[in-house]
Amino acid sequence: MKHLRLNISVFVFLILFLFLYPLTAKQSKLAHYKQTSIPRISAGAQFYQARHSGDIQIKSQLNTPNPSQPTKIRATPQISGPVTESITYARDDSLNGWGQTPPDNAACVGPNHFLLAVNTAIEWYDKSTRVRQYSESLNTFFASTEPNDLFDPRVLWDQFNGRYVVIADEESDNDKTSFIHIAVSQTDNPNDGWYFQRIDTKLNISGTDTWLDFPSLGVSSEALYLTGNMFNFSNSYQATRLWIIDKGLYSGGTSAYGLYDISTEAGLSSQAFTIQPAHMYGSQPDNVGAFMFSSEWDDNNGNNDLIAVFRVDDPLGSAGGPLFSVQFLNPGEIHNNSAGVPSAPQKDSDVNIDFGDDRAQSCVWRNGTLVGAFTINPSSGTQSGQATNFWFMAETDNFAQMTIAQQGVIEGDDIADNTSTGFPAVSINENGDVGIGFSACAATIYAGAYFTVHQAGDAAGVNQGSFLMHEGLDSYVRTGLPIHFGNRWGDYSSIAVDPTNENDFYVFNQYAWTHGSYDPFADEDGRWATAFAQILPTGPSAIAVSGNFNPSQYQLNQNYPNPFNPSTTIGYRVSENSKVRIAVYNALGQKLQTLVDEKQSPGEYQVIFNGNGLSSGIYFYVMDVSSGKQIVRKMMLME
Repeated sequence: MKHLRLNISVFVFLILFLFLYPLTAKQSKLAHYKQTSIPRISAGAQFYQARHSGDIQIKSQLNTPNPSQPTKIRATPQISGPVTESITYARDDSLNGWGQTPPDNAACVGPNHFLLAVNTAIEWYDKSTRVRQYSESLNTFFASTEPNDLFDPRVLWDQFNGRYVVIADEESDNDKTSFIHIAVSQTDNPNDGWYFQRIDTKLNISGTDTWLDFPSLGVSSEALYLTGNMFNFSNSYQATRLWIIDKGLYSGGTSAYGLYDISTEAGLSSQAFTIQPAHMYGSQPDNVGAFMFSSEWDDNNGNNDLIAVFRVDDPLGSAGGPLFSVQFLNPGEIHNNSAGVPSAPQKDSDVNIDFGDDRAQSCVWRNGTLVGAFTINPSSGTQSGQATNFWFMAETDNFAQMTIAQQGVIEGDDIADNTSTGFPAVSINENGDVGIGFSACAATIYAGAYFTVHQAGDAAGVNQGSFLMHEGLDSYVRTGLPIHFGNRWGDYSSIAVDPTNENDFYVFNQYAWTHGSYDPFADEDGRWATAFAQILPTGPSAIAVSGNFNPSQYQLNQNYPNPFNPSTTIGYRVSENSKVRIAVYNALGQKLQTLVDEKQSPGEYQVIFNGNGLSSGIYFYVMDVSSGKQIVRKMMLME
């Protein structure tokens, strides 16, 4: 009997061993992975905590200080239609009673509207006419959920259900509270009304009360995915959490949700700081809900820039889930972890701009391809010591054997020498073109909004160069504090695919606005403004050649590059047979050169302006057509 009991014990041990070994082995395999990012709270949270503690005194005083032969456009990325200026520091101030700094820029595009949220304000525009239809503070917009000082908004267009989704964060040190506020449009028209819900995000983690910071939002056909960094009320990082939220709110009910420690569930022995969920497009594999990523991991074997990619299966638990797994991609030594992301020099100021850190910034999945982006400080090469945007692409069909298909950086030196780039937002269209919006500045230029495109036919890791969306207009210093805690530029920007054609991108970002709104408490008057534009990732030529191109209106596009030296390209659209004249003028209104003066048929055109012999400065180019319509744009020559 003694031997029998021993054999039974051995048998039970073997069964338990075989059952637990895969999990134990996985945990052992992943145990040595550690993240190298240094956690810090978001700029929005920093602003509100300083305001509530009295370190910021809200004082607003508005002080706004007082252009060869045309050819059909080649297949390069370009802006289609106007660059539309949107929320500014002054408008944020007027809506809320204070101008928050810095701006966090979230936007999406639907069938007929462009919707955006910045800091504490929300707006939407008619997509075709660019007429603003709504502009309000987030506190007012979310009035039914009783908010208090919302920040860090995120928005997206849920193409699976035809709805707009808006979230905003709330935290109070005084009351020790934390909430996320969610709004879903009742139809595909934001003017038709909204459904609202509030979720309590105050969590006790290992005996410590925590609040949610830097919320990030993704969507799949089944659910919404909300991730956030959890800090204690003394602003020490504790953990990262994931909320999987069903779409009950879409029908006017209440969304149910599950809360998960995705790092531990996936088998990691330490917490991932900032997990960015993907906006899912296309057909998802069976049982797969969403992909996510986290940047800057170290496996203790010299590969200290690994990228963790998470997969969530069965997100709503219909088959025993959700289930979580993680794989690591190795981009090589891409980031100087000891130095971190450097601040960025700017024109006319000795105060650099804080371009953030190396956390995951943006993530999109489409039909088996995952694309992500974040900011690095390259360990070597010409970009070493400069904030530089990094992007990667991975094929996810064979998740266990996933590797990086291609990767690249946005150097920005085609904008100006030693240009820093930061806060990238990435998306991918149905043709495989990758669009990236970003901020850029240098000692010779103000901080502005730019974009680039990696076309599907480009060599791996190569993009089409930097294109200006909106130039910076002045230097920017607005810390909001009596001493500089970092001249923060914001936490993120946005780019989205147009759902009406699944090809064009809409990019949304900020630029340094003119000085004004002087704050004597901090002795600062720097201000920000935002803008958005429609991007044709491969230009219109493919459409024009097919015979299906029918431009609906005259357009004069922003020249590129801008600033330029000595030449730049000006694109424009002709909507009907017309006499077209385009001329360049100096700041005094004196005509310098006529670029186009002829009758042209409908289509897209471009012409080159060469500024040889002209001095640095602002110039204007003007388009006149037979109908009497006139369009004026500004450009900058920089020697």
